[in-house]
Amino acid sequence: MEDSPSLRNSTTAAAATPVPRPHSTQQQCNERLTRPPSLFSLSSAETKTSNKPPHSAIDSTSNSNQVIPTTDLEQPPVGEKRLSDTPPEGGLEAWLTVAGSFFITTAVYGLSNSVGVIQPYWAQHQLSSFAVQDIAWISGANIFLCLFLGVQIGPWFDRFGPRWLLLAGSFVYLAGLIGMSFLPENCNPDAKRGIQAPWTLYGLLLLLWGVIMGLGAALCCTVALSVLSHWFEKRRGLAAGIVFVGSSVGGAVFPLVLRSTFVNMGWAWSMRILALIVASLLSMGNMLIRGRIKGKIGSGAISFGCFKDAGFAWTTVGVFMNQFTLIAGLGMVPTWALAKGFERESTFVILAVISGGSGAGRLTAGAISDRIGRFNTMILTTIFSIITTFAVWLLVDAHRMWLLYLYGALFGFGTGCVISVGPICVGQLTVPSKFGQYYGTSYSVVSFSSLLCIPLSASILDHLGTRGFVLVFGAVLLSALAAFVLARFSIQGYAWKWKDIV
Repeated sequence: MEDSPSLRNSTTAAAATPVPRPHSTQQQCNERLTRPPSLFSLSSAETKTSNKPPHSAIDSTSNSNQVIPTTDLEQPPVGEKRLSDTPPEGGLEAWLTVAGSFFITTAVYGLSNSVGVIQPYWAQHQLSSFAVQDIAWISGANIFLCLFLGVQIGPWFDRFGPRWLLLAGSFVYLAGLIGMSFLPENCNPDAKRGIQAPWTLYGLLLLLWGVIMGLGAALCCTVALSVLSHWFEKRRGLAAGIVFVGSSVGGAVFPLVLRSTFVNMGWAWSMRILALIVASLLSMGNMLIRGRIKGKIGSGAISFGCFKDAGFAWTTVGVFMNQFTLIAGLGMVPTWALAKGFERESTFVILAVISGGSGAGRLTAGAISDRIGRFNTMILTTIFSIITTFAVWLLVDAHRMWLLYLYGALFGFGTGCVISVGPICVGQLTVPSKFGQYYGTSYSVVSFSSLLCIPLSASILDHLGTRGFVLVFGAVLLSALAAFVLARFSIQGYAWKWKDIV
């Protein structure tokens, strides 16, 4: 450190007054905070990096393609903030958190994935006087709110952490499920008033399953997915893959449970048994999930600046299209099978097969995405789903049940891959402390796909038949592929490089 001008003019003063030096990292951090921004010196590589948005971080074997995300320097202390924003990539607490998130998705997403067997039950009993398109709005509202409310819950998570949000969501979700058990088994088409009146039952199912359980699902699942960014970056794909396997486990187990209980115990006790299973899973999730960092105070619910970035916009479009095929497939493939001439018993099995294939796909995609890149994985698995749709699904008929089950396994594998990698692609575009905001912003748009897909799919099946239904699905997947190709292209600065790990 050079002496000041006054010290250079007086040798005696220099000897009597020693130059103060910081003796700790904390003092150095505080000193940096008092300097004006112009005094920070950047290397040429850092200067080049600062001109790029955080989303352009590309994992590549070449160091020239790696970009370090920026952080908020205005949040003191700088040293501690940067340290807390660096995920540990493992450890006991990290993997226990993954296990807790697994239990949450098993309970919540697993039950949502079982709507394909619950919705036909409504059509035969409580809502027998309604068309399938009308009934589909109930299940659509549940998934819509689960995703759309993430736009508010994401920033809350960034600020307050997971504990109280997850606990509140668990109680709300269970309240809706227990309330379902008190609804009557059948409606009275001639009743104008009372709980057995058709419109009364429709309203109660919409309130309990659609609104209350949708709100609880939004709280639980936003926390279960967002908390992974606290613990993982390089291995986030593997962690998310494990968590999303939970929804496949639930989606395979719950239909088989309902297959037995609907026949032997009826509606009320079927819901109570589900509530007991779900309560156990949510309890384990609450005990295991731990947060590690909190984002800055005052972050907004939606960052409209996200959509100015082409990479974020195209990623959201691609996830929107893939979400359409996943939810519509789980909700309408059993109905499609019935229209094709398959027996009702096969609808319970096909959902279990789809969920089993989805579990394998989610785990596989989560693992390989960390090696070959998240957007590369998304593109390859979407191509796989397109091939499955046109080469296998179009050939399914009532005389080849094995082909239906083969399609279910392949379709589940493909959609499982893209659904597990979707949130990771969004998370790759920002820093960990803002993941909740980015996730909420993106999935608030994606939620409209979940709201519309089942009613629209029911209408497509009714007007275009089983073959037209498959062709429309294939077209939606093609549009998803185009969106992710454009997202990758924009992230690379519109210079396509085949070997980049993106």
